[in-house]
Amino acid sequence: MLGKLLKYEIKATSRWFLPLYVAIIFSAIINKFLFVTPIVNKAFEQNNSFVNIMQGIISSVSMFLYVALFFGLFVATLIVVIQRFYKSLLGDEGYLMFTIPVKAWQNILNKLLVSMLWTFTSTVIGFGSILILVPKEELKQLPYVVSDAFFEINQTLGAGGIVLLIIFAILALIVSVMEIYTAISLGHLFNKYKLLLSFAMYLGLQTVAQFLALFIVALSMKDINKPYVTDLTMQIGAPFRQFFIIANIILVLYAAGYFFLTNYLLEKKLNLE
Repeated sequence: MLGKLLKYEIKATSRWFLPLYVAIIFSAIINKFLFVTPIVNKAFEQNNSFVNIMQGIISSVSMFLYVALFFGLFVATLIVVIQRFYKSLLGDEGYLMFTIPVKAWQNILNKLLVSMLWTFTSTVIGFGSILILVPKEELKQLPYVVSDAFFEINQTLGAGGIVLLIIFAILALIVSVMEIYTAISLGHLFNKYKLLLSFAMYLGLQTVAQFLALFIVALSMKDINKPYVTDLTMQIGAPFRQFFIIANIILVLYAAGYFFLTNYLLEKKLNLE
């Protein structure tokens, strides 16, 4: 059943994202020709004030549209994450979703996985569009830059540190999405001002999370000045590895707590009025 839910959810949300992905890639290609391609630049290199003015207008509008699409991509991702959970489970569609033989946790997991999928895809598309704008000569240097950066990170954090960093990024995304779901579910317990109270709940959860994050940073970095840590790599790498280990444990607890709380609210405290 979870597979069917995922298929339906991806189909329902793809109509939002696919046109946006095509638009931002197309916009990046247009800007590539306007700003980077030598043939187009030479075509505009003439002592004609009207042509120069038109070039400036077209280039400015084109770049503005690209920037708007770039930021709009991530805003749209956030909106869809919120809208799909709220409308499908707590809105008009909620009556239908909770009449079919599907557990609440399956609905939550379905929304979470699809939200993570589109967040990852939007990130790849967004940064891919930036690469389209990079001049060919500089793009050739990208593998070397990435290789050097990876080497430096590996030297500092070690292979285990890189794995911890990747796990941290995945867990942080899960917690971010589940935090939104939990806040919406808590806000929906009230009969009035549900959206406003959901936002207030989110701010409350965020405040607690930030205080806890500050505590983790202070706890993780306390060893950096200890006398037995003499190597510079150890001074930098060891505290960061310690930080990510503790942070990942906290994120797992947060994710589990948010998931079980949201599941409990949807199963026991559901209010569709």
